[in-house]
Amino acid sequence: MTRLLMMTLLACLTLSPATLSADREAPGVVFHLDSETRMNRMLAQVARHHAFNPDIETRVILIAEGVKPAIEGAQDANGGQYSAQMEQLMASGIRIFACEATLNYYSLTEGDLAFGVETVPSGVAALGRLQAREGWGYIKL
Repeated sequence: MTRLLMMTLLACLTLSPATLSADREAPGVVFHLDSETRMNRMLAQVARHHAFNPDIETRVILIAEGVKPAIEGAQDANGGQYSAQMEQLMASGIRIFACEATLNYYSLTEGDLAFGVETVPSGVAALGRLQAREGWGYIKL
């Protein structure tokens, strides 16, 4: 009986979430961007974070008006292409995601996005999952 109890305990410890999470990669930092008007400044802050913390995985989730600059050909007030800034971030290993629910709201599709921008079904749900289940840091810009 004691042996069965010990084996059960060992199996539980082996399959516990703490043990399983040790096999996963370390959590990173996720940025929540939801404004078109401050996008240049926000992208610069993401780049600055990554420059000082290149070993921390970094993601950007675009929600609401934050999705608009991710559309292929979108320009800032000075005529600069947002996609150029985003491509630089992605080239350095930062992943950028647009909220599919927001795209649907604006009658847009994944095909309308600039090259390399990925999607998540719900930006809010992705932010919540990364924080609550995967231990990611959260920064709202």
